[in-house]
Amino acid sequence: MKKLLALLSTLAVLPAYAADEYSAPALPAAAAQPAAAAQPVAQPKSTGTVARAQFTSAVQDREPVDKVSNLPNDQNRVYFFSEIKDAPNQKVTHRWEYNGKVVSETSFNVGGSRWRVFSNKTLDPSQTGEWKVSVVDETGSTLGTSTFTYEAAKSPSQPAVAPAAGQPATPAAAAPPKP
Repeated sequence: MKKLLALLSTLAVLPAYAADEYSAPALPAAAAQPAAAAQPVAQPKSTGTVARAQFTSAVQDREPVDKVSNLPNDQNRVYFFSEIKDAPNQKVTHRWEYNGKVVSETSFNVGGSRWRVFSNKTLDPSQTGEWKVSVVDETGSTLGTSTFTYEAAKSPSQPAVAPAAGQPATPAAAAPPKP
């Protein structure tokens, strides 16, 4: 109790301020601002576009040599080429997906207003089906997607056309003509 009385008597000698006379002490600049986590972080706005994108069997002189939409699984490498426009000094990523799961990502720093990049994937012959590559900017926005089908290669022993009813599945060896 004595401590409480001593505290109250100390408070009684402090000067009283009218509300209009009091101003809060200045805080250091760092303390005056709320924590960064409380403020929304401004994400850079993506301005880039995908001008061209395609799967190809090879890239020569920074250009695709052909366009692949179906690839037999006796070939195990495929390239994805994309031309990015209006995204200088940004990062773009080729996101490779199989069966809805991301299996690979390759990122690129875009150095100009027109920038050509490519990535490649070595495929497992058992991973047939649809593959997708998304071009994603640094904000996480998808600028474009492309797909191709990885399919079982036709073996040379398989007939190209099913035999007619009653016909043998494999042609019989031709017998030499009888004299």
